[in-house]
Amino acid sequence: MAEVKATYDEDVDRIMWKWDWSPDWQDLVSAARTVDGARFRKADKVWTAPASVDVCHQLRDAYGEKLKIKKPLIAWYGEHSKEYVEHAEDAAATDAELVTLPTVAPRLAATLRPDQRAGVAWVAAGYRGAGLIADKPGLGKTMQLIGGLLEADVKGNILITCPKISVRNVWQRELNKWTDEVVYTARGTRAQREASLAAFLADPAERKWLIIVAEMLRVKRKENDTGVKANAKRRGRVDGFEYPELFSVPWSVVAADESQRLLGSLTVAKSNLAGEGLAKLPYTADGRRYAISGTPFGRGGRVHGMFGTLHWLWPDEYTSFWKWAKRNFRVEEEVIGKGGKTAMKILGLKEGTDSEAFMRSLGPRILRRTKEEVLKNLPPKQYVEVLCEMGPSQRKQYKQLGDDAEVPLPGGTLIANGVLAEITRAKQIANGALAMEDGQVKFSGDSCKMDALMEKLDTRGILDGSGDTKVIISSRFNAFLHGVVIPRLEKEGVEYHLLTGSTSDKARDAAMDSFQNEGGARVFVLNSKAGGVSVTLDAADEVHCLDELDNPEDNEQLEDRAHRASRMHQVTIFYYRTEGTYDVNIANAVEDKRKAQFEVLDGRRGLKDVRTWIKYQD
Repeated sequence: MAEVKATYDEDVDRIMWKWDWSPDWQDLVSAARTVDGARFRKADKVWTAPASVDVCHQLRDAYGEKLKIKKPLIAWYGEHSKEYVEHAEDAAATDAELVTLPTVAPRLAATLRPDQRAGVAWVAAGYRGAGLIADKPGLGKTMQLIGGLLEADVKGNILITCPKISVRNVWQRELNKWTDEVVYTARGTRAQREASLAAFLADPAERKWLIIVAEMLRVKRKENDTGVKANAKRRGRVDGFEYPELFSVPWSVVAADESQRLLGSLTVAKSNLAGEGLAKLPYTADGRRYAISGTPFGRGGRVHGMFGTLHWLWPDEYTSFWKWAKRNFRVEEEVIGKGGKTAMKILGLKEGTDSEAFMRSLGPRILRRTKEEVLKNLPPKQYVEVLCEMGPSQRKQYKQLGDDAEVPLPGGTLIANGVLAEITRAKQIANGALAMEDGQVKFSGDSCKMDALMEKLDTRGILDGSGDTKVIISSRFNAFLHGVVIPRLEKEGVEYHLLTGSTSDKARDAAMDSFQNEGGARVFVLNSKAGGVSVTLDAADEVHCLDELDNPEDNEQLEDRAHRASRMHQVTIFYYRTEGTYDVNIANAVEDKRKAQFEVLDGRRGLKDVRTWIKYQD
């Protein structure tokens, strides 16, 4: 039996292994390729991989009894496995004593809850210079990241990238409120952003923070010397940047807020332009990276969407998406096309020892707490499914769409070209009947969901001005909000606030402040995606979702605009679903994704998956 000898090389900080010639050398090579970051060094005829505890575990899984570990690797593993375990334990801690923060930022230190102090200590300790802060929405991830960096006494340039609406409404406000740190915010016009960057770069402060919109990191494709626009696959590729100033200095810390937006599709082979720019930022020798997201699975909410985040945080370990996927998920190959090409399809998380190894590897890397764990006095969300029956016009249109992929409408014919277009129209008709006006598809106002919603608003006393219940009403379709919801509210004389993607910062802040105060409008109408981030509406007692989003993470973000640590009250979430429509497909798919996400982030820590639904038939 071949003997595989493994050791640790301190000079290059890598694990090395090799074997003498053996008849089963091909199997040994195949096993080596299952190890993350493995490379063959021809000069020494030795395999190498990044020095990490997980790589040690993978080597043991790959070679079993054939593996012979030399003293340098035994010593290295003994030291670092202790750190590995301790950091995983720190992620589950309920409190921690802070040393630096009370002096550097006493206002922040005084306001932290015990669980947040534990989070600050976890960030300060760091694990291999990176971490994923994935606490459930509303538990104070921003404060924990700020506190952790100050507790660690990090010096130098700190970059925070975030969605546009978080630049001023969250990060700038939190830093100014709780600390006296030097903070610059690049927002507004290009000239204003460039002025902020110039001021930041010129400031000699020992530690300074720069907050930017994530899109400022976008890579620009320049033309190469042949005059052809370069791309990732063409030789002669030349990259430029929208704001090259960001790439002109080394960063002590880069933190990506709502990281799933940038990193959800950032695999080794595929990325978006802002995510690609994020990966190209320069760092100091001891630079740190943090991803911040209560919903870190990326576009579509599939668990394997987490790879982009892991790849950015620890690029030397998470080097291959499919290697990682095959180790942790059930992968199926299928032949596509006449040429016999194969495509990979991920079916779900593996069970047994493979799943346990995956869960273990996440232990020291992820800070994840739920509201049920840390906010014992906060009542859990109550879910109500409102089942609606289509009216005659909705039913007729839905059948025509399914039969012919086109629907005759007053003013023209609606044609769904392609599967995605048909699904979008099916979702719209499930909300309400459609009409055509000046060549544009609009909602006619005939909506079974809106009828059910108005009945609920009536019982809450919102139509006649009695009672004090406040509600959030959401839809993914602005056309539905403007064409059905708002006209019905106005017809009944109901005051409301409105927030969509086109709402200005000033109007957004004014609407939130007004809704949060006593008196005034008791209804807040918002677009599901635009209102899912950087919005606090905990004055609301109910959230009425007129059309469910495909990603359970996005739905949870929306729910937690009202269900937050800042107010201990019962919040009820109403999901309106039209029977016999695509709504049912979405609900089933979302629940499957949610259970998979729970297993990865929360189930691994022994938490129970409790979610109670009450169904209403209207």
